[in-house]
This record gives sequence, structure tokens and C-alpha cells, in this order.
Amino acid sequence: MPKIHPTAVVDSQAEIADSAEIGPMSYVGPNVKIGEGCKLIAQCNIDGYTTLGKNNTLHPFSALGQNAQDLGIEEGKTYLNIGDGNTFREGVCIHTGTKPDSETVIGNECYFMNNTHVAHNCIVGNNVILVGGASLAGYCEIGDRAIMSGFSGMHQFGRVGRLAMLSACSVFSQDIAPFMIAEGRNGPVRGVNIVGCKRSGMSSEAIRALRDVYKIFFRSGLNSKNAVEKIEADIERLPEVQEFLDFLASSKRGIHQGRTPGKRA
Repeated sequence: MPKIHPTAVVDSQAEIADSAEIGPMSYVGPNVKIGEGCKLIAQCNIDGYTTLGKNNTLHPFSALGQNAQDLGIEEGKTYLNIGDGNTFREGVCIHTGTKPDSETVIGNECYFMNNTHVAHNCIVGNNVILVGGASLAGYCEIGDRAIMSGFSGMHQFGRVGRLAMLSACSVFSQDIAPFMIAEGRNGPVRGVNIVGCKRSGMSSEAIRALRDVYKIFFRSGLNSKNAVEKIEADIERLPEVQEFLDFLASSKRGIHQGRTPGKRA
């Protein structure tokens, strides 16, 4: 049987795994499913059609699965699906989708620090970190191992590529390419996220190729089309280079190509 504190309110229709723990003054709604090893430390609120996988930890005042903060929300079932091993610190807020049968999706092993926010219909990959105060508007997509630093934000429908990093207090209205570091309000792309790439196990050859990609796409002065043509002509098509090009080709809002006055690469 799950361990449920006497002061917690857990609807009888909720599905709670036997090894889960529900802490003091928490609320669990009727359509919630909580997997093995999950722990709601205290004063957590999980509602809506929300599913938590295994070994997720929720800290006080985290709120998951409430209706979207959207004036155009429609009646019907909307979902929040969360994977395994995620941590939700104090005050985290994540909503379900806006349209019937739509969903917000969180992957595995993500870390959401205090007061971070994931809006409706977002897709967050694996091993993503949102630092305190970082926010995603609706329909954003965040690639694996991306980092959004404190108080950074993404515009609705924006994407952040794998292993990209947004510096603190940055806000962007176009997609941030994978493997890059960007900062400011639609400010410059500063360089390759070398530390993150190394920690992910990426080869030195791939990192060197990405530095060349950065110099062509962000610092050569070429427009996007001509920069892509030069990358395709001049740089070996390693998997990471192809991933960068594929991300560009699939962009709907456009790739942020903020110019960089400095020399860092």
C-alpha cells in the first residue's frame, strides 16, 4: 500500500503505486496516476489527467496538471504525461494541453528548479535542466540535455536544440540551434556549449566540427541559406553536424542567428 499522510487529500479514483509516498497536506485528483517510487514531499498539488512514471520527486508547492493558463482553452480531456526520475522543486508549475486530447510531455531525469514553469502543450526531452524562474510558453520544444538558466524564457512555439544553453535572464522568440550558447533578449549566440558537449561524451572531432559550424553560421555574415550551403560544402557530415542542419531545416519560427561581437567560439 502507498504511504499516504493523514492530512493528504487523495481521491479514491486516483491510481497510486504501492511504493509511492504522499506527504502532508498534498492533493491528488481523481484522474491522476502515480508510478512506483514517486514521492510527494509535502503540500503538492497534482490534478487533471496527469500520469507520473517511476521515481519522480515533488517538493512543496509544486503544482502539476492544472488547466492551461490560456483564454482559448477548450472543454475536454487534456493531459500531462511525465516520465521517470524527474525532480520538481518548490513552486514548479506545469499545465496540461489546451485542446481536447492534447498533451504536455516531460521526459526522464529532468530537473526543474524553484518556480520554473512549463506551459501547455510543451514537449521537454530527457536530462533537461530549468534553473529557478525559467519559463516556457505554450507549445515549446526542448531537446535532451538542454539548460535554461535562471529567469530565461522561450516564446510560444519556440524550440531549444539538444545540448543548447540559454544564459540567465535571456529571452528568445526564435529557435535556438543545438549545441549553442545564447544570451540576452534575442541577443547573440556566443559559441558552442563545449563543456556540455564534453560531459555528454561527444568526441573532440565532433566538437571541432561544431565550432566550424558556429563560425560559418553565426559569424561569417552569410544569410542562413548561404551559410547552410557553405557548411554542407566545407564540413564533414558528422552526426552532430547533420543534427544541426536537420534542426535548421525543420524550424518554423526561424533560427535565431544573433550576431556575436566577441571572439569566443
